[in-house]
Amino acid sequence: MLRRVVLTGLGAVSACGEGAEALWSAAREGQAVVRQAGFEDENGKPYSAYRIPDFAAEKYVTQRKSLKVMARDIQLAVASSVLAMRDAGVNGGAASEAGRRGVVVGSGVLNHELDELAQSVSECIAGDGRLDLRKFGEEGIPGLFPLWLLKYLPNMPACHVSILFDLQGPNNTLTAGTSSGLQAVGEALRIIQRGDADLMLAGGAESKLNPVGYAEYKGLGLLSSEGSYRPFDQHSRGFALGEGAAFVVLEELEHARRRGARIYAEVAGYGASSGDAREVSLKAALKDSGIAPSDIGHLQASGTGLPSEDLAELAAYAEVFFEHPGILPVSCAKPVTGFTGFASGPLELVVSANVIAEGYVPPIAGLEHPRAVSPVLDLVRQGRPAALRHAMTHVSGINGQSATLVLRRWEDGR
Repeated sequence: MLRRVVLTGLGAVSACGEGAEALWSAAREGQAVVRQAGFEDENGKPYSAYRIPDFAAEKYVTQRKSLKVMARDIQLAVASSVLAMRDAGVNGGAASEAGRRGVVVGSGVLNHELDELAQSVSECIAGDGRLDLRKFGEEGIPGLFPLWLLKYLPNMPACHVSILFDLQGPNNTLTAGTSSGLQAVGEALRIIQRGDADLMLAGGAESKLNPVGYAEYKGLGLLSSEGSYRPFDQHSRGFALGEGAAFVVLEELEHARRRGARIYAEVAGYGASSGDAREVSLKAALKDSGIAPSDIGHLQASGTGLPSEDLAELAAYAEVFFEHPGILPVSCAKPVTGFTGFASGPLELVVSANVIAEGYVPPIAGLEHPRAVSPVLDLVRQGRPAALRHAMTHVSGINGQSATLVLRRWEDGR
Protein backbone atom coordinates (compact mmCIF):
# COMPACT_ATOMS: atom_id res chain seq x y z
CA MET A 1 0.00 0.00 0.00
CA LEU A 2 1.34 3.41 -0.98
CA ARG A 3 2.19 5.80 1.81
CA ARG A 4 0.15 8.99 2.17
CA VAL A 5 1.85 12.32 1.46
CA VAL A 6 0.99 15.81 2.68
CA LEU A 7 2.13 19.38 2.00
CA THR A 8 3.69 21.00 5.07
CA GLY A 9 5.69 23.91 3.66
CA LEU A 10 5.21 26.54 0.93
CA GLY A 11 7.90 28.87 -0.35
CA ALA A 12 7.65 31.35 -3.21
CA VAL A 13 9.50 34.29 -4.71
CA SER A 14 7.68 36.15 -7.47
CA ALA A 15 6.84 39.57 -8.83
CA CYS A 16 4.26 39.68 -6.03
CA GLY A 17 7.07 39.68 -3.47
CA GLU A 18 8.94 37.21 -1.29
CA GLY A 19 6.93 34.51 0.45
CA ALA A 20 3.91 32.36 -0.31
CA GLU A 21 1.72 34.85 1.53
CA ALA A 22 2.57 37.63 -0.93
CA LEU A 23 1.76 35.37 -3.88
CA TRP A 24 -1.54 34.20 -2.41
CA SER A 25 -2.60 37.76 -1.51
CA ALA A 26 -1.98 38.97 -5.07
CA ALA A 27 -3.69 35.96 -6.63
CA ARG A 28 -6.66 36.30 -4.30
CA GLU A 29 -7.13 39.94 -5.27
CA GLY A 30 -6.21 39.49 -8.95
CA GLN A 31 -3.37 42.00 -8.69
CA ALA A 32 -0.64 42.08 -11.32
CA VAL A 33 2.45 44.23 -10.90
CA VAL A 34 4.50 44.88 -14.03
CA ARG A 35 7.84 46.67 -13.72
CA GLN A 36 10.72 47.63 -15.99
CA ALA A 37 12.85 44.57 -16.66
CA GLY A 38 16.15 46.45 -16.70
CA PHE A 39 16.90 46.23 -20.42
CA GLU A 40 15.55 47.66 -23.67
CA ASP A 41 13.63 45.90 -26.44
CA GLU A 42 14.61 45.94 -30.10
CA ASN A 43 13.04 49.39 -30.46
CA GLY A 44 15.15 50.87 -27.71
CA LYS A 45 12.26 51.10 -25.26
CA PRO A 46 12.47 49.80 -21.70
CA TYR A 47 10.92 46.34 -21.61
CA SER A 48 8.22 45.82 -19.01
CA ALA A 49 7.88 42.46 -17.28
CA TYR A 50 7.00 40.72 -14.02
CA ARG A 51 10.26 41.42 -12.20
CA ILE A 52 10.88 40.55 -8.55
CA PRO A 53 11.35 43.79 -6.59
CA ASP A 54 14.48 44.38 -4.51
CA PHE A 55 15.57 40.74 -4.39
CA ALA A 56 18.76 40.21 -2.37
CA ALA A 57 20.19 36.70 -2.55
CA GLU A 58 22.42 37.42 0.45
CA LYS A 59 19.39 37.04 2.70
CA TYR A 60 19.18 33.34 1.86
CA VAL A 61 22.65 32.20 0.75
CA THR A 62 24.70 31.58 3.88
CA GLN A 63 27.94 30.89 2.00
CA ARG A 64 28.58 34.18 0.20
CA LYS A 65 31.27 32.64 -2.01
CA SER A 66 28.57 30.43 -3.51
CA LEU A 67 26.99 33.49 -5.13
CA LYS A 68 29.85 33.53 -7.65
CA VAL A 69 28.54 30.30 -9.14
CA MET A 70 24.83 31.07 -8.89
CA ALA A 71 22.86 32.42 -11.81
CA ARG A 72 19.79 34.42 -10.78
CA ASP A 73 17.63 31.33 -11.36
CA ILE A 74 19.68 29.39 -8.80
CA GLN A 75 19.49 32.24 -6.31
CA LEU A 76 15.70 32.26 -6.64
CA ALA A 77 15.58 28.49 -6.18
CA VAL A 78 17.62 28.66 -2.99
CA ALA A 79 15.52 31.54 -1.63
CA SER A 80 12.19 29.79 -2.20
CA SER A 81 13.51 26.51 -0.78
CA VAL A 82 14.63 28.35 2.37
CA LEU A 83 11.18 29.91 2.68
CA ALA A 84 9.49 26.53 2.20
CA MET A 85 11.62 24.84 4.86
CA ARG A 86 11.01 27.72 7.28
CA ASP A 87 7.30 27.50 6.65
CA ALA A 88 7.41 23.76 7.34
CA GLY A 89 9.33 24.32 10.54
CA VAL A 90 12.24 22.18 9.35
CA ASN A 91 15.54 23.54 10.65
CA GLY A 92 17.76 20.58 9.93
CA GLY A 93 17.64 17.19 11.57
CA ALA A 94 19.60 14.33 12.96
CA ALA A 95 22.37 12.95 10.80
CA SER A 96 20.42 9.71 10.55
CA GLU A 97 17.58 11.59 8.81
CA ALA A 98 19.72 13.18 6.08
CA GLY A 99 19.49 10.11 3.88
CA ARG A 100 15.69 10.13 4.15
CA ARG A 101 15.41 13.67 2.78
CA GLY A 102 15.87 14.75 -0.82
CA VAL A 103 15.11 17.26 -3.54
CA VAL A 104 13.70 17.25 -7.07
CA VAL A 105 13.87 20.37 -9.22
CA GLY A 106 12.32 21.31 -12.55
CA SER A 107 15.00 23.12 -14.54
CA GLY A 108 16.75 23.44 -17.89
CA VAL A 109 19.56 25.38 -19.55
CA LEU A 110 19.76 28.70 -17.72
CA ASN A 111 20.27 31.96 -19.61
CA HIS A 112 23.70 33.53 -19.28
CA GLU A 113 24.33 37.23 -18.80
CA LEU A 114 25.70 39.02 -21.85
CA ASP A 115 28.25 41.08 -19.95
CA GLU A 116 30.01 37.90 -18.81
CA LEU A 117 30.77 36.97 -22.42
CA ALA A 118 31.18 40.44 -23.89
CA GLN A 119 34.95 40.82 -23.42
CA SER A 120 35.82 37.32 -24.66
CA VAL A 121 33.51 37.61 -27.66
CA SER A 122 34.66 41.10 -28.66
CA GLU A 123 38.28 39.95 -28.78
CA CYS A 124 37.38 37.15 -31.20
CA ILE A 125 35.51 39.10 -33.88
CA ALA A 126 36.95 38.51 -37.35
CA GLY A 127 37.46 41.17 -40.02
CA ASP A 128 34.06 40.47 -41.58
CA GLY A 129 32.34 41.22 -38.26
CA ARG A 130 31.56 37.59 -37.47
CA LEU A 131 32.62 35.63 -34.43
CA ASP A 132 35.70 33.50 -35.11
CA LEU A 133 34.62 30.30 -33.36
CA ARG A 134 38.06 28.72 -33.53
CA LYS A 135 39.66 31.74 -31.90
CA PHE A 136 36.87 31.90 -29.35
CA GLY A 137 37.47 28.27 -28.44
CA GLU A 138 41.24 28.72 -28.19
CA GLU A 139 41.41 32.19 -26.61
CA GLY A 140 37.94 33.39 -25.63
CA ILE A 141 36.76 30.54 -23.42
CA PRO A 142 40.00 30.33 -21.42
CA GLY A 143 39.48 34.02 -20.59
CA LEU A 144 36.18 33.34 -18.84
CA PHE A 145 35.76 32.83 -15.11
CA PRO A 146 36.94 29.20 -14.62
CA LEU A 147 33.70 28.12 -12.96
CA TRP A 148 31.49 30.11 -15.33
CA LEU A 149 29.65 27.07 -16.68
CA LEU A 150 28.60 25.96 -13.19
CA LYS A 151 26.27 28.96 -13.04
CA TYR A 152 24.14 27.68 -15.88
CA LEU A 153 23.95 23.88 -15.72
CA PRO A 154 20.38 22.58 -15.23
CA ASN A 155 21.26 20.41 -12.22
CA MET A 156 22.88 23.19 -10.21
CA PRO A 157 19.70 24.43 -8.42
CA ALA A 158 19.20 20.93 -6.96
CA CYS A 159 22.89 20.75 -6.03
CA HIS A 160 22.89 24.02 -4.11
CA VAL A 161 19.60 23.24 -2.33
CA SER A 162 20.75 19.77 -1.29
CA ILE A 163 24.07 21.12 0.04
CA LEU A 164 22.36 23.92 1.96
CA PHE A 165 20.02 21.55 3.81
CA ASP A 166 22.23 18.45 3.84
CA LEU A 167 19.70 16.47 1.83
CA GLN A 168 21.51 13.20 1.22
CA GLY A 169 18.53 11.27 -0.13
CA PRO A 170 17.12 11.23 -3.70
CA ASN A 171 18.32 14.13 -5.83
CA ASN A 172 17.08 14.68 -9.35
CA THR A 173 16.50 17.34 -12.01
CA LEU A 174 13.70 17.12 -14.57
CA THR A 175 13.86 19.03 -17.83
CA ALA A 176 10.47 19.05 -19.52
CA GLY A 177 9.83 22.69 -20.41
CA THR A 178 7.07 24.57 -18.61
CA SER A 179 5.74 21.43 -16.92
CA SER A 180 9.13 20.66 -15.33
CA GLY A 181 8.41 22.18 -11.93
CA LEU A 182 5.10 20.41 -11.38
CA GLN A 183 6.57 17.16 -12.68
CA ALA A 184 9.29 17.58 -10.05
CA VAL A 185 6.59 17.70 -7.36
CA GLY A 186 4.97 14.63 -8.86
CA GLU A 187 8.26 12.73 -8.80
CA ALA A 188 8.85 13.76 -5.19
CA LEU A 189 5.39 12.40 -4.38
CA ARG A 190 6.28 9.04 -5.92
CA ILE A 191 9.59 8.87 -4.05
CA ILE A 192 7.85 9.25 -0.70
CA GLN A 193 4.96 6.96 -1.63
CA ARG A 194 7.27 4.06 -2.43
CA GLY A 195 9.26 4.55 0.77
CA ASP A 196 12.54 5.97 -0.55
CA ALA A 197 12.29 9.18 1.50
CA ASP A 198 10.24 10.72 4.30
CA LEU A 199 10.62 14.38 3.34
CA MET A 200 11.23 15.97 -0.05
CA LEU A 201 11.73 19.49 -1.31
CA ALA A 202 10.38 19.98 -4.83
CA GLY A 203 9.83 22.89 -7.15
CA GLY A 204 11.29 25.00 -9.92
CA ALA A 205 12.85 28.37 -10.68
CA GLU A 206 13.45 30.48 -13.75
CA SER A 207 14.23 34.02 -14.80
CA LYS A 208 13.98 35.07 -18.42
CA LEU A 209 14.42 38.74 -17.61
CA ASN A 210 17.56 39.38 -19.59
CA PRO A 211 18.22 40.10 -23.28
CA VAL A 212 18.94 36.43 -24.01
CA GLY A 213 15.65 35.20 -22.57
CA TYR A 214 13.74 38.02 -24.23
CA ALA A 215 15.30 37.33 -27.63
CA GLU A 216 14.45 33.64 -27.35
CA TYR A 217 10.73 34.14 -26.88
CA LYS A 218 10.53 37.19 -29.12
CA GLY A 219 12.09 35.19 -31.94
CA LEU A 220 9.50 32.46 -31.45
CA GLY A 221 6.70 35.03 -31.68
CA LEU A 222 5.29 34.15 -28.25
CA LEU A 223 5.36 37.52 -26.51
CA SER A 224 2.33 39.75 -26.21
CA SER A 225 2.79 42.83 -28.36
CA GLU A 226 0.63 44.77 -25.90
CA GLY A 227 2.78 43.86 -22.92
CA SER A 228 -0.33 42.54 -21.16
CA TYR A 229 -1.03 38.97 -20.12
CA ARG A 230 -4.65 37.84 -20.38
CA PRO A 231 -5.01 34.06 -20.76
CA PHE A 232 -8.35 32.81 -22.14
CA ASP A 233 -9.33 36.33 -23.23
CA GLN A 234 -10.35 37.01 -26.83
CA HIS A 235 -7.76 39.79 -27.05
CA SER A 236 -4.84 37.73 -25.75
CA ARG A 237 -1.98 37.40 -28.21
CA GLY A 238 0.83 35.91 -26.14
CA PHE A 239 2.46 36.13 -22.75
CA ALA A 240 4.58 38.58 -20.78
CA LEU A 241 7.86 37.43 -19.28
CA GLY A 242 8.30 36.96 -15.58
CA GLU A 243 10.68 35.46 -13.08
CA GLY A 244 10.11 33.44 -9.98
CA ALA A 245 10.57 30.28 -7.98
CA ALA A 246 8.46 28.09 -5.76
CA PHE A 247 9.25 25.05 -3.64
CA VAL A 248 7.02 22.89 -1.49
CA VAL A 249 7.82 20.50 1.33
CA LEU A 250 6.20 17.09 0.96
CA GLU A 251 6.18 14.64 3.85
CA GLU A 252 4.97 11.17 4.61
CA LEU A 253 1.86 11.64 6.73
CA GLU A 254 3.05 9.95 9.93
CA HIS A 255 6.42 11.70 9.70
CA ALA A 256 4.60 15.04 9.59
CA ARG A 257 2.32 14.07 12.46
CA ARG A 258 5.19 13.00 14.69
CA ARG A 259 6.81 16.41 14.52
CA GLY A 260 3.52 18.27 14.83
CA ALA A 261 3.71 19.87 11.39
CA ARG A 262 0.98 22.09 10.00
CA ILE A 263 -0.65 20.37 7.03
CA TYR A 264 -1.94 22.46 4.13
CA ALA A 265 -3.40 19.59 2.14
CA GLU A 266 -2.91 15.98 1.21
CA VAL A 267 -1.34 15.28 -2.19
CA ALA A 268 -3.98 12.94 -3.55
CA GLY A 269 -2.83 12.18 -7.11
CA TYR A 270 -0.53 12.98 -10.00
CA GLY A 271 -0.53 12.51 -13.76
CA ALA A 272 1.65 13.53 -16.71
CA SER A 273 1.53 13.31 -20.48
CA SER A 274 3.35 14.35 -23.64
CA GLY A 275 2.17 15.60 -26.99
CA ASP A 276 -1.05 17.57 -27.22
CA ALA A 277 -3.03 15.10 -25.09
CA ARG A 278 -3.55 17.29 -22.06
CA GLU A 279 -6.56 15.24 -21.07
CA VAL A 280 -4.27 12.25 -20.51
CA SER A 281 -2.53 13.90 -17.55
CA LEU A 282 -5.86 15.17 -16.19
CA LYS A 283 -7.45 11.72 -16.28
CA ALA A 284 -4.33 10.07 -14.89
CA ALA A 285 -4.31 12.42 -11.89
CA LEU A 286 -7.99 11.70 -11.23
CA LYS A 287 -7.43 7.94 -11.45
CA ASP A 288 -4.41 8.17 -9.17
CA SER A 289 -6.52 10.11 -6.66
CA GLY A 290 -9.32 7.56 -6.80
CA ILE A 291 -11.93 10.24 -7.44
CA ALA A 292 -14.35 11.19 -10.21
CA PRO A 293 -14.23 14.43 -12.22
CA SER A 294 -17.32 15.56 -10.30
CA ASP A 295 -15.26 15.55 -7.08
CA ILE A 296 -13.00 18.40 -8.24
CA GLY A 297 -14.12 21.71 -6.76
CA HIS A 298 -11.55 24.01 -8.37
CA LEU A 299 -9.16 23.90 -11.31
CA GLN A 300 -5.96 25.95 -11.45
CA ALA A 301 -5.38 26.23 -15.20
CA SER A 302 -2.15 26.64 -17.13
CA GLY A 303 -3.11 29.54 -19.42
CA THR A 304 -0.16 30.36 -21.67
CA GLY A 305 -2.06 33.21 -23.32
CA LEU A 306 -1.46 31.91 -26.85
CA PRO A 307 -4.84 31.64 -28.66
CA SER A 308 -4.33 28.13 -30.03
CA GLU A 309 -2.91 26.83 -26.74
CA ASP A 310 -5.70 28.36 -24.68
CA LEU A 311 -8.39 26.87 -26.90
CA ALA A 312 -6.78 23.43 -26.81
CA GLU A 313 -6.48 23.61 -23.04
CA LEU A 314 -10.13 24.58 -22.57
CA ALA A 315 -11.18 21.80 -24.94
CA ALA A 316 -9.27 19.26 -22.81
CA TYR A 317 -11.00 20.52 -19.65
CA ALA A 318 -14.41 20.38 -21.30
CA GLU A 319 -13.75 16.79 -22.39
CA VAL A 320 -12.69 15.59 -18.96
CA PHE A 321 -15.34 17.46 -16.97
CA PHE A 322 -18.28 17.22 -19.37
CA GLU A 323 -20.31 15.29 -16.78
CA HIS A 324 -19.51 17.65 -13.89
CA PRO A 325 -22.80 18.19 -12.01
CA GLY A 326 -22.17 21.92 -11.65
CA ILE A 327 -19.99 24.55 -13.27
CA LEU A 328 -16.32 23.98 -12.41
CA PRO A 329 -14.53 27.17 -11.25
CA VAL A 330 -11.35 27.72 -13.28
CA SER A 331 -8.64 30.18 -12.19
CA CYS A 332 -5.22 31.04 -13.61
CA ALA A 333 -2.31 32.65 -11.74
CA LYS A 334 -0.07 33.57 -14.68
CA PRO A 335 -1.58 37.07 -15.15
CA VAL A 336 -0.35 37.73 -11.60
CA THR A 337 3.11 36.14 -11.86
CA GLY A 338 3.93 36.43 -15.56
CA PHE A 339 5.27 33.53 -17.59
CA THR A 340 7.88 31.94 -15.32
CA GLY A 341 8.75 28.78 -17.25
CA PHE A 342 10.05 26.02 -14.96
CA ALA A 343 8.57 27.80 -11.93
CA SER A 344 5.03 28.06 -13.33
CA GLY A 345 3.62 24.81 -11.97
CA PRO A 346 5.02 25.12 -8.43
CA LEU A 347 3.89 28.75 -8.14
CA GLU A 348 0.40 27.73 -9.21
CA LEU A 349 0.47 24.78 -6.81
CA VAL A 350 1.20 27.20 -3.95
CA VAL A 351 -1.93 29.11 -4.98
CA SER A 352 -3.97 25.87 -5.12
CA ALA A 353 -2.78 24.86 -1.65
CA ASN A 354 -4.14 28.14 -0.32
CA VAL A 355 -7.36 27.79 -2.31
CA ILE A 356 -8.12 24.48 -0.62
CA ALA A 357 -6.82 25.50 2.82
CA GLU A 358 -8.72 28.79 2.95
CA GLY A 359 -11.74 27.89 0.83
CA TYR A 360 -11.48 30.80 -1.56
CA VAL A 361 -11.47 30.78 -5.37
CA PRO A 362 -9.31 33.57 -6.91
CA PRO A 363 -10.11 35.35 -10.18
CA ILE A 364 -8.31 35.34 -13.51
CA ALA A 365 -6.80 38.82 -13.48
CA GLY A 366 -7.58 40.93 -16.54
CA LEU A 367 -10.15 38.55 -18.03
CA GLU A 368 -12.81 40.62 -19.77
CA HIS A 369 -13.97 38.70 -22.85
CA PRO A 370 -13.64 34.90 -22.40
CA ARG A 371 -12.30 33.22 -25.52
CA ALA A 372 -14.65 30.24 -25.24
CA VAL A 373 -17.76 29.49 -23.25
CA SER A 374 -18.44 26.01 -21.89
CA PRO A 375 -21.52 24.85 -20.00
CA VAL A 376 -19.29 23.07 -17.47
CA LEU A 377 -16.44 25.59 -17.03
CA ASP A 378 -16.61 28.87 -15.14
CA LEU A 379 -13.65 31.12 -16.00
CA VAL A 380 -13.65 33.03 -12.71
CA ARG A 381 -13.73 36.82 -13.06
CA GLN A 382 -14.65 37.65 -9.47
CA GLY A 383 -13.07 35.85 -6.51
CA ARG A 384 -15.40 34.20 -4.01
CA PRO A 385 -15.51 31.86 -1.01
CA ALA A 386 -16.04 28.20 -1.87
CA ALA A 387 -16.07 25.09 0.29
CA LEU A 388 -14.27 22.39 -1.66
CA ARG A 389 -12.66 19.05 -0.93
CA HIS A 390 -10.42 18.57 -3.97
CA ALA A 391 -8.48 21.08 -6.07
CA MET A 392 -6.57 20.37 -9.27
CA THR A 393 -3.48 22.14 -10.63
CA HIS A 394 -2.65 21.67 -14.31
CA VAL A 395 0.28 23.01 -16.30
CA SER A 396 1.13 22.49 -19.95
CA GLY A 397 3.92 23.92 -22.03
CA ILE A 398 4.35 24.93 -25.63
CA ASN A 399 6.58 21.86 -25.98
CA GLY A 400 3.52 19.65 -25.48
CA GLN A 401 4.23 18.17 -22.05
CA SER A 402 1.63 18.38 -19.30
CA ALA A 403 1.44 17.67 -15.59
CA THR A 404 -1.52 17.58 -13.21
CA LEU A 405 -1.68 17.36 -9.43
CA VAL A 406 -4.72 16.87 -7.20
CA LEU A 407 -4.85 18.16 -3.62
CA ARG A 408 -7.31 16.97 -0.99
CA ARG A 409 -8.43 19.17 1.88
CA TRP A 410 -6.83 18.03 5.09
CA GLU A 411 -9.19 16.95 7.82
CA ASP A 412 -7.51 16.16 11.11
CA GLY A 413 -7.91 12.54 12.07
CA ARG A 414 -8.36 11.14 8.57
